[in-house]
Amino acid sequence: MSVAASEEAPRRRAPSPPPDRLSLPAARRVALAAQGFARPRPAGRVHRGHLWRLVERLALLQLDFVNVLVPSHYLVPFSRLGPYDRRLLDRLAAGRDFTEQWAHEASLVPVEAWPLLAHRRAEFRARPWGFARFLDERPEYVARVLDEVRRRGPLSADELPEPEEGPTYLEHSWFGSPRRAVLETFFGRGVLAVTERRDFVRRYDLAERVVPAEHLARRVEPAAAERELLRRAARAAGV
Repeated sequence: MSVAASEEAPRRRAPSPPPDRLSLPAARRVALAAQGFARPRPAGRVHRGHLWRLVERLALLQLDFVNVLVPSHYLVPFSRLGPYDRRLLDRLAAGRDFTEQWAHEASLVPVEAWPLLAHRRAEFRARPWGFARFLDERPEYVARVLDEVRRRGPLSADELPEPEEGPTYLEHSWFGSPRRAVLETFFGRGVLAVTERRDFVRRYDLAERVVPAEHLARRVEPAAAERELLRRAARAAGV
């Protein structure tokens, strides 16, 4: 290229700084675009990679099995990607890249977020209300539940023995049985992790056998974890 031609080449402009204020319609467009609504739907069949990228973009996918048509979390990919095989999402949830955790509610999150939620797990309170008393009064049964999972591998509540003493059904609670509530307590505290879900039924295994070691061992100070979680939430909303 000649010197004259290079001198005539247009100069690159520095990117414009973001505006200090956005109109409400513009803010809506930014948020909707960040949530994946601005992209065209895949031209061909939706595959696992589409779902993987979508959940990564959203930072979490809240799981909600209360439904009229289908469980609500299946509608989230449909609204962005169009028709897809729901079993793909089930397999994604049971894989090694994502894990179920209590965020605002039960949610599918990238497995790398496991250490960011450690302070939430440390503060987890047994559910339903008052169940902590059962845990204190029946430590042998609580230990037995964990030992059953350790020895037998992934288990659901129905695959565990009932407590020999005390109630076998928890009234006024969607947990149903003490077996489920004990498993949920270990899950909420990070001792167990979910390996599979069939509607409301979870199967649990030791977290060390589900969560990759590099994420299981990583420690993040609560303040730093909160900042990173806030950053991810803001990014998912277009900030």
